[in-house]
Amino acid sequence: MSVQNYIYLTIQLLACCAAIYYWRHYRQTPMWIFLPFLIYTFCNEILAIALSSKYPVRILYNLYILISFGVYMYWFDKLLKFRFWKWIIWILFAAAFIYDAFTINLIKNLIKTTVNVQAVLLLIFSLVFFVNLLKSNEVIHYQRLPEFWIVCGLLMFYIGFVPLSLYLGQGYNILHIYYIAIIILNLLLYSGYIIGFYVSGRR
Repeated sequence: MSVQNYIYLTIQLLACCAAIYYWRHYRQTPMWIFLPFLIYTFCNEILAIALSSKYPVRILYNLYILISFGVYMYWFDKLLKFRFWKWIIWILFAAAFIYDAFTINLIKNLIKTTVNVQAVLLLIFSLVFFVNLLKSNEVIHYQRLPEFWIVCGLLMFYIGFVPLSLYLGQGYNILHIYYIAIIILNLLLYSGYIIGFYVSGRR
């Protein structure tokens, strides 16, 4: 197992531990969905690492992309109240997945169009959240909001991920830089989760 894999697993395990430890403080809020999601993320990564030497594991990551979008859609819908827009968003995401399904081998290749559409949508959701926050009275004590820290983590991750993903698909030799950047972005993402869970226990 590579150093990169150890780092991923350590970050994910810390986030799982924080989610479990502070569970009683947020279990009655929409944040409840992150505990099973983070446990699934950690188990999926272990399974992918264990099978990667003998079997193609892209299908595990493709399934993860679909499940993660469902989780984020649920949570952002509770925060932003999508209403009618929810169905348009789902149709757009489904169209991206159908395009990938017809143009690549889902077992051997990553659904990159779906990933990029998801990334752009989550960036938009995050920006809308911050605009709404600036208009509300809660902005005065923004640091006390668990949602603020989780959205910060998502925003920083996807701001970095989108250009990296696009450059990687253009044939540039940035694979080494890509791996380093992804580790840093994951640190930011899971730090957002951990701080969010901590703040939920402080309010």
